[in-house]
Amino acid sequence: MKKIIILLLFLCISFSYAQQRMYVNLHYVTVKNEDAQAHINSEKEYFSKGHKAAIDNGNKIGWDMWRLENPGYRENHTTFVYAHLQDPDKSANMGGGNGNNFSESELAMVRKKWGDRVVKSGLVTVSYKGGFVPSADQEPAKFAVLDWMMVDPTDFYDYEQMELKTFLPMQKSNKYLKGWGLHKVITPRNNNLEGSDYVVARFFNNMSDIYDMMDQTNPMGKSMKATMKKITNLRTIKRSQVLRLLLSER
Repeated sequence: MKKIIILLLFLCISFSYAQQRMYVNLHYVTVKNEDAQAHINSEKEYFSKGHKAAIDNGNKIGWDMWRLENPGYRENHTTFVYAHLQDPDKSANMGGGNGNNFSESELAMVRKKWGDRVVKSGLVTVSYKGGFVPSADQEPAKFAVLDWMMVDPTDFYDYEQMELKTFLPMQKSNKYLKGWGLHKVITPRNNNLEGSDYVVARFFNNMSDIYDMMDQTNPMGKSMKATMKKITNLRTIKRSQVLRLLLSER
């Protein structure tokens, strides 16, 4: 099936397939600030190659490494978000493979150091529901904003339809956005890091575009006001996360 860039999500998170279901496993990993660069280096030198091998073997759709850019005030930890793009009909592949035929002893040492750096971690799995994509020859978006939504279960269908049929066409005309995607959280609630029901991922080229878009205050007509009030009644934004892309494999 034809691959197309989705500069999404996430998440979301950079590629998708036309008319194909896709799960995105969002793996949150937190390390101390002083260990952040070593963590990035190990991903670049070892693990990204393993994920690339898994992709080339058809065991995975894609893999991204993002860094959370808006942590708590004076936070002394760094949080990374790994996006594992998976075919729902195949077993989840979180570890990748041995991309450069490293020795087992070397990989074991690197894995141990990786685990020793981790302060905490968690996983949320989301299902891609729809979005839009730029042309395949464009560079992946460097920033993403993940909006975690709370929705009453009785409103799931109405919410999805409104996002995909009303807001998706509007997002396509937004000059600041490079990609947009709606995702439903399918992780059981007791294991859900965010305790949310949906994630909307918006993708940008840079932080300036995020600020410029947020700075816009435009007049609304009667119809737009009614539309905004309707979506506000359907969902509540629990939190927003700004992510910077560090590594990506397709």
